[in-house]
Amino acid sequence: MATSTARRPLPALAFLLALTVLTAIVWWRVLHRDDTETKAKSTNATTATTQSTCGVKINLPAPKAVSVQVLNGAGRDQLATQITTQLKGRGFTTAQPGNAPATIAGVGEIHYGATGKPAATLLGYYLPGAKLVSVTRSDARVDLVLGQNFTSLATAAQVNAALAKATKPC
Repeated sequence: MATSTARRPLPALAFLLALTVLTAIVWWRVLHRDDTETKAKSTNATTATTQSTCGVKINLPAPKAVSVQVLNGAGRDQLATQITTQLKGRGFTTAQPGNAPATIAGVGEIHYGATGKPAATLLGYYLPGAKLVSVTRSDARVDLVLGQNFTSLATAAQVNAALAKATKPC
């Protein structure tokens, strides 16, 4: 009596099929999970940029009460002059534009002193993605340093929508 060396493929195929299904389920869950840590980080970044607090009414000044000096930190010709004109057209009080001492990476920075934080917060809505930077200064004047990634100011509709969203309770 000769022994058979042929193996049955059915158990091995069933095992491979089960592994394939299990792998597909694991990857589907990984790709479709709610990543709460990522959501928390993006929420914190938005909060830090706008300096708004959930459910707290933000007391922002009117644009005409905000004195802004625009500085070109992007290295593009006449950029500070163009943005100064646009901000003046939107009601801001503007100073003579100038050049920043160094180029700035990113969209830009909004420099403010202790009394200028509300003005800087308002200006932050016009320049989404800009960093608010506290500096030693006694007046409420705000410096807007435009960065290399700056493209344009937010539209009036975008500013109004962001302000409305920031003042809504959570």
